[in-house]
Amino acid sequence: MSHFITLIKTEYLKRKSTYWLPVWIVAGITLLVLIIAIVAMIANWDEIQVGFFNMAFDYEDIQDGVKIGMYGAMTFIAFVFALFMLMNAQNSLSREKELDCELFYRCQPINIWTCSAAKYFMHVYAGVVLLFIVGFVVAIIMAIASAWTIGGFYPGSALYGMILGVITYLKVCLVFGSLYYFFSSVFNNNAFIKGTALLGIIELVFYIIEELFRNTISLPNIFANLAAMTGNVGMHHEYLSLKEALIDYHLLLGILFAGACYVSATFIYQYKRTEM
Repeated sequence: MSHFITLIKTEYLKRKSTYWLPVWIVAGITLLVLIIAIVAMIANWDEIQVGFFNMAFDYEDIQDGVKIGMYGAMTFIAFVFALFMLMNAQNSLSREKELDCELFYRCQPINIWTCSAAKYFMHVYAGVVLLFIVGFVVAIIMAIASAWTIGGFYPGSALYGMILGVITYLKVCLVFGSLYYFFSSVFNNNAFIKGTALLGIIELVFYIIEELFRNTISLPNIFANLAAMTGNVGMHHEYLSLKEALIDYHLLLGILFAGACYVSATFIYQYKRTEM
């Protein structure tokens, strides 16, 4: 266990700036939006009324609006974090080879599966912790803003939307993060570009085969199936609940897919020659 914790710390220190960069990007955008909103409010103070007042909505409508609004904000924030997650995942098992120090790491007295697990956990899922913290701050800001503008202070609804956004991000990590972690064991560099191109080529071959057989056979749509394994991630009201987010058979498929990607990637990494 101590080896695993040490590896976790090592991976964090090696890519510390990559983990924190999406936080600063989101913080900068949030600060810019707040500054613009405050300046606009001050400039038009005489023409607007800000404060607690009754709207043409009932209690549940306002709560749903705050929840949906927060989920929408988290979707954008999660997108920023997902970009950096893919950057980490795509070279998880090939970074040392690229830096010509893989032999050093392989010679350490640590089980290859422990090393791979630490890389997989940090490069695919570690961003969830920072996303949760950022989402919590944004949820409080949104709850205060809703109280100031529409007369309802609903931090619970904002936090609910935030948690749903975190779960959605976890599903994306589970499917696409695991996939590009696998590609990092196959390709020595640029795994994102090469892996995506490979999937695109396979998709094109499937399409040509279907056309040759005049669509009498149906082959799987790779990208659609990958997206389907993330489950219910839409903005529709009926999907925005913990029950719909967690009790979903797509999530089970995603877990199985992630496990297959991790095991396959570790086997490839274990038996790959260092001079390749």
